[in-house]
Amino acid sequence: MSLLRKKGGFAAGAGTRLRSRARQKASQAAPLAKSKASQAVPLAKSAGAAARHGAGEAAARARPHVRRARRWAAPRIERTGKAMQEKVAPQVSAVMTKAARRLDPDAKARRRSWFTRGAALFMAAASAVAVILLRKHAAAPGDDEASPEHGTGEQAAAADDAAKVQVNGRVSAS
Repeated sequence: MSLLRKKGGFAAGAGTRLRSRARQKASQAAPLAKSKASQAVPLAKSAGAAARHGAGEAAARARPHVRRARRWAAPRIERTGKAMQEKVAPQVSAVMTKAARRLDPDAKARRRSWFTRGAALFMAAASAVAVILLRKHAAAPGDDEASPEHGTGEQAAAADDAAKVQVNGRVSAS
């Protein structure tokens, strides 16, 4: 029959027996733990000393090898540094400068070639000459006489007075 099936839950005195047995085992374990701990402290100290001694020996053995490795690596690293300065650094610098120019929002205006400038100057001069020739032709003295559009000279003068063209191209009737 189970202990939980009885009226009181546990058999009478079962809880008391368990507590007393636990106290007895704890009182036996405490001195044993103290003795083992007192033995472990010197062992830990000696293990620490042995580890320090071993590390010191390992460092002493490695020291000449480390110096030899440093002697071997130093000139190679120096040579690599010089090569980087002379070859890679200018290329990186050029790339960075090019990127900075692309990023610059205030980039200078694009310079036009001499050919473009010359063509623009020629076109401006040709336009000015054409305007002068057209005005000269329009103000020629022989035009006041009979013209086929307006008839006689008097009729042409009357037509000119009636429709005067302003500078902006508008025609004003007076």
